[in-house]
Amino acid sequence: MLLIPCWAAASALHPDAIADFMPPELGALRGDPQVQMWWNEGTDLERREQLLESTQRYEQIEALLPGSAFLQWRIARNYWRHAELLPADDKSSRQHYFGLADAWASRSLESNPECGECILWKLASMGRLATTGGVLQAMHLASTIAAMIERGIALNPTHHDEGRANVALANLYYAGAAFYRIVPERVWVKWMIGVRGDRERSLDYIRKAMAISNPRVDYQVELGAVLLCIGHDRHDAARIEEGRQALREAMGIARFQSTDDLDLAHARILLDAPERACGYSRDGWIELSETKLH
Repeated sequence: MLLIPCWAAASALHPDAIADFMPPELGALRGDPQVQMWWNEGTDLERREQLLESTQRYEQIEALLPGSAFLQWRIARNYWRHAELLPADDKSSRQHYFGLADAWASRSLESNPECGECILWKLASMGRLATTGGVLQAMHLASTIAAMIERGIALNPTHHDEGRANVALANLYYAGAAFYRIVPERVWVKWMIGVRGDRERSLDYIRKAMAISNPRVDYQVELGAVLLCIGHDRHDAARIEEGRQALREAMGIARFQSTDDLDLAHARILLDAPERACGYSRDGWIELSETKLH
């Protein structure tokens, strides 16, 4: 149900690229040469998308610093990214690694319930586990996911990588935009699953994400999808054209993530079939007709 961005790509602006940089979250371990080596190797492997190898280094550090929500959500992120890069038809492996991401994200929230980044990766893993498991499972989690989106945004997380190209708060807004677009808006939907869609909130959230982040293909495609969804539902030709223009503009944004080409392929489909926009997901097309929810 959720579209959660896949963090990837290296950049000279990445704070972890600074030689011998160690984040303050590592506390008393900063300055330990063994930990420094593991951290440098972990971040370098992460940038090169050798994510399981990177996770091994982070887990070695976490064993020395148990209860570090910072390390735990980074481990969750690595497992999530690894699962996201697996073939879509390899559902068993995807479920396995999304499950590991979910377990580490849960651990991070146990360590720090006020951690917005932890909520982001819990949302990401829950969302992918749900959609990989099918629409009915996703619907069962809808009210929980909605509450976590709002909680994560309220916590105003400050972490960002790649300069301003990967901002935790922007990613939460992006997740919220996709969620409130995909879930139907009808009042009775809330009676059944505890929450209903809100396309205007979705549009507001994706614009907020874009305002605090560098240009990204996935955010631009989401903007186009929301506008097309609103336009199709309301028979608003101007909104549909605005959505198509947003999708065309996505084609000119520099690639940042491993999933950008897939998102652009979906954008081309949406240009020709705006009626499919409300059900757009990187996992596939989620058709939530009213009859399917009864």
